[in-house]
Amino acid sequence: MIEKDREMISDAAQRLKPLLDGARTAGLTTHVTPDGDGIGAELCLLGHLRMLGIDARVINTEPLPAKYRFLDPGRAVEVFDAAKHDAFLRGADLIFMLDNSATTRMGPLEPAIRASRAVTVCIDHHNVVEPFWKVNIIDPEACATGELVFQIIKAMGGRVDRNAAQAAYVSLVTDTGYFRFSKTSPRCHEAAAEMLATGVRPPQVYEEVFERNSAALLRLGGVAMADLRQEEGGRLAWISLAREQVVRCQAETEDTSEIVNDLLSFRSKGDLDVNRLACRFGGGGHTNAAGAIVEGGLEETIRHVLPSCREILKQLA
Repeated sequence: MIEKDREMISDAAQRLKPLLDGARTAGLTTHVTPDGDGIGAELCLLGHLRMLGIDARVINTEPLPAKYRFLDPGRAVEVFDAAKHDAFLRGADLIFMLDNSATTRMGPLEPAIRASRAVTVCIDHHNVVEPFWKVNIIDPEACATGELVFQIIKAMGGRVDRNAAQAAYVSLVTDTGYFRFSKTSPRCHEAAAEMLATGVRPPQVYEEVFERNSAALLRLGGVAMADLRQEEGGRLAWISLAREQVVRCQAETEDTSEIVNDLLSFRSKGDLDVNRLACRFGGGGHTNAAGAIVEGGLEETIRHVLPSCREILKQLA
């Protein structure tokens, strides 16, 4: 790890440790439609907080996707229910938002988090700083938020056991496409080596996360790709999936994310910044991978989004 990265991690640890020393309760969450990085970061940090004796709870907007359930054998991840969780969140000493800084992506947790007396902490690797959070720990050089959490825990003198390291490893491999994407770096591989040293088994992780595709996902992929459209000489490819198509394939909303990755839609290569595209529609992400939730009907959304896609491509022509 280069000196600049060491200094950043050390500074984050120094800012975070006093908060943990004085905390008794903590809520952990991530963006709506949790992904491998957000979930891995949550479960890695959860292990550390509980080792410190803090009553920590992971509260998400949706259940764990099936492929990540192996990370949570004790079923620690809870699905938000205002009747069960409002009082805890409002009275917590700390609230951690992981892998997201946008308040628009808190979903139904937003009212309770805004009303909380907690010190709110955002830990993220997207290059966006949202002033709502009282403490922002943002490191765009980190390949994944889970990697950042892993490094900070070690810098605070904490011990990361195999389960927590496995969660961080899932963050790392899902956000780098198993070390294929542009964020992959020497620092990323150094962190992976340390995680493996705790007993993490890459074949097991790969099998759980990438080789358990359901029949529903395969059906949905066929339906999606059959309707693939290309423009701009093949530089722009897009598909649309209606809710009834997802239901007919007996698939889940989470299955659509895998299709997006295959297609490189709101995904890009090189210098084409799809984060800038997503921001136009209230979303965000990385230069080469981003997304947004757009209100409106399917055809209306297509008419709204496609002109911006074409415009960005023409700017790079």
